[in-house]
Amino acid sequence: MLTAEVAIAGAGPAGAIAALVLAQAGRLVCLIDDVQPGTPKVGESLPGAARPLLRDLGLLARVEAGGHSPCYGNLSVWGSPQVIETDFIRDPNGLGWHLDRPKFDQSLRQAALEAGVQRQLARVRSAQWSGQDWSVVLTSGQTLTARWLLDATGRRAAVARQLGARRQRDDDLVAVVTWVPSCAEDRDTRTLVEAVPNGWWYTSRLPGAEHQRVVVFHTEPKIASIVRRHPETWLTYLSHAHHVSGLLQRMLTPEQLSAVVAKSRPFVLTEACGARLNRFWGEGWLAVGDAALSFDPLSSQGIFNGLYTGMLAGQTVDAVLAGQENALQGYTQQLESIRAAYLQHHRVFYQAEERWCDRTFWSQR
Repeated sequence: MLTAEVAIAGAGPAGAIAALVLAQAGRLVCLIDDVQPGTPKVGESLPGAARPLLRDLGLLARVEAGGHSPCYGNLSVWGSPQVIETDFIRDPNGLGWHLDRPKFDQSLRQAALEAGVQRQLARVRSAQWSGQDWSVVLTSGQTLTARWLLDATGRRAAVARQLGARRQRDDDLVAVVTWVPSCAEDRDTRTLVEAVPNGWWYTSRLPGAEHQRVVVFHTEPKIASIVRRHPETWLTYLSHAHHVSGLLQRMLTPEQLSAVVAKSRPFVLTEACGARLNRFWGEGWLAVGDAALSFDPLSSQGIFNGLYTGMLAGQTVDAVLAGQENALQGYTQQLESIRAAYLQHHRVFYQAEERWCDRTFWSQR
């Protein structure tokens, strides 16, 4: 039987950072995840505000050497047809990054492993609390005993929901994601966000030599379902985003754009709304990252939140294991504060777009 002080389900940024912090505190940690190297991820951007946090975690040099592309700013078409540029060069925290997500996540896991974290390539099948510790059955058939169990399974919140926590969604935002070929001449490292009558679009160039762009249409479930069933309609919705479509048309021929929707499975549909658990912890368990709090991608806070709450979770569980039970209330207060600030900014962002107040998408926000 496997044993650890802390078992962490999920090895994305939140799980890896929680594991790293606990291992650096001298705790015996087991990271449980069956993610394979190179698995595509949707979140690609990390703001410059993450630099102090990465520095404190001892990870800044690792990230800077990770082959990620600098993000020099944002272009936004929001609230008017005019393009507004936000320049990150003057940001006191420095430039952000367009991440190679598989490499980024792997580098965080590697840092945790180098700190002494164990890893099991599996998922949690079930977890039973005895009143003193957990008996965690893995999909590999093995059983792990641990004093604490952390849920870092992302928006699924698989462990917390199994233990009775409820996930509360703010709305029904869906992201329709695809990756399109770019070209060597595509050197613009800014992100582009553009509001349209039925939602909003996002695109950015991805790091690496493959010359790709991610293109994401954020919309309501009804429209996302239409695009999934009839991929050619994506081109029609794209045409409403004059700046995003213009950018793609400068790089791709009409035949190449048509080829995007002709693939067997051209799009990944994923939940993109803000959400939270009704409780962030219970007896012997704690949720972290997207499992605890999820963010609308417009906030650009998803990965940063994973890093930050991962650090908080690691510090909290270490403190509880050292006898400081009030650390759990502190964790709740910090997450509630993050949530309140997010909701305030979310309202401001969406209320700034008034051109289509009569449309379903915008009237619900």
